[in-house]
Amino acid sequence: MLRFVPFALLLALAACHSGAPEADAPADGEETTVKPRAVVTVGAVQRDTVTDVLRLSALSAYPAKDVLRATTTGYLLAPVPVPGQRVARGQTIFTLQTKESRVLHLDQLTGDPRLRFSGIIRIKASQAGVLATVDKLAGDYVQDGEQLALSYDRARFGFVLDVPVTQLRYVRVGQACRIYLPDGRTLPGRVAEVLATADAALQTQRYTVRPTGPVPELPENLAVQIDLDRTAPRLTPTLPRAAVLSDETQTEFWVMRLLNDSTAAKVPVRVGAQQADRIEIKSPTFGPQDKILLSGNYGLDDTAAVKVERQAVEK
Repeated sequence: MLRFVPFALLLALAACHSGAPEADAPADGEETTVKPRAVVTVGAVQRDTVTDVLRLSALSAYPAKDVLRATTTGYLLAPVPVPGQRVARGQTIFTLQTKESRVLHLDQLTGDPRLRFSGIIRIKASQAGVLATVDKLAGDYVQDGEQLALSYDRARFGFVLDVPVTQLRYVRVGQACRIYLPDGRTLPGRVAEVLATADAALQTQRYTVRPTGPVPELPENLAVQIDLDRTAPRLTPTLPRAAVLSDETQTEFWVMRLLNDSTAAKVPVRVGAQQADRIEIKSPTFGPQDKILLSGNYGLDDTAAVKVERQAVEK
């Protein structure tokens, strides 16, 4: 049996349906969310003079040491030197009185020409240097041959450099180098000698490096960094260090290149020599028209929306 719906009821249902808002339609006055763009600065690749540098660690050393020893048994007389004191060649460092002289008071007998021996022995430095240690005090009784002090020859001061055998072709006697001290000072140096010893465990060859300019007062066993040039200086394209990104293992490198006014893309690169603030770009070849992101590039996707703030002026 068919039932007829009143026409007025149909009109009311149609009116209710047409008045309901769409679920997906934005409400009046609601703004569409826009993904923000990274603010970046850009620059171009420039050609700089770079050199492949081999950086190794070294320790300061005084290879020439003078051991001052007692020449007989006896007592040390005052004054006794102190560590750090500079001594000249032939200078009297210690004065020793023999036991027999102290018992007989031979040092107090004067005027008798038959007493040619007073029992006072003077121990002199065989070379100029600095006293590193003083092992005895005034009044101490010492044995014949006992060590009294140790003197460093400052004229032979240098640095002991251990070079891996895989890098020996880059190091030679007479080669100029740069010595970086822990406090930031830099000293010019030169490879002076090669020692006929090698570390069996580390497989390193030992060299001696000596400064060629004024040498400050430095202790022994001070850790420094030494740079040696592996290649001659050459002109090559470079970018600031901040423009080159890498993975955690530093095996893959890339830069972000500007495609247009608002888009940057990831470009893998092969790097070469790395200096203090610039890195050599071996490939690909970038032209002067290529704009590379210098800042704001960290963490960007392969293709990212960017906003160029200003044109960086490179020094």
